[in-house]
Amino acid sequence: MSLPFTEQQCFFVAILIFIVAGFQRGWRRELVSLVFILLATFLVHQDTSNAVGSFIGRLPAVIGYAAGTSQTQTTSVGGFLGGPLWSLIIFAAMVALGYYIGNKAFPRPYSPHERFIGIVPAVISGAFVLGYLSNYFKTIGGRSTVSVDVQSPDPLNYVAIIFFIAIIAIVVAVIASRRTAAKK
Repeated sequence: MSLPFTEQQCFFVAILIFIVAGFQRGWRRELVSLVFILLATFLVHQDTSNAVGSFIGRLPAVIGYAAGTSQTQTTSVGGFLGGPLWSLIIFAAMVALGYYIGNKAFPRPYSPHERFIGIVPAVISGAFVLGYLSNYFKTIGGRSTVSVDVQSPDPLNYVAIIFFIAIIAIVVAVIASRRTAAKK
């Protein structure tokens, strides 16, 4: 399958989407979602679904042991949560939970500087999400999960650009906060 975009164009479009979302949501909401995205990035791996399936398979034996039965038997849960797709679903659920909690915890931002500062954690979140997806779509155990003719972009190649966007957002936020302070 061939896409009409290069890897850099796909990366910048994705980062632009995160910038717009960060501007709309504000810095408080984006910080909450950034925490969840960082947790998801570092805790969820391609084999996470197998570990969760193994844990669920051993729960009846643990409950039986706690209840006092002498017979401990672990059941195999081969098809339940098996495969790398469930790891991607767990990752997406943690990211969605972060955005949901961020929206419920803080009100909508009203001042422009709150919105512009929201771009900084949004760009960082976008880089981590794209890094996770880049790693996910690479080979797992010697086989490819998705066959696409476009190489996955590596967010580490764009650290300077991400840093530049963050600096611009902070400068604009400071200018906007000084203007609102001068009007008062």
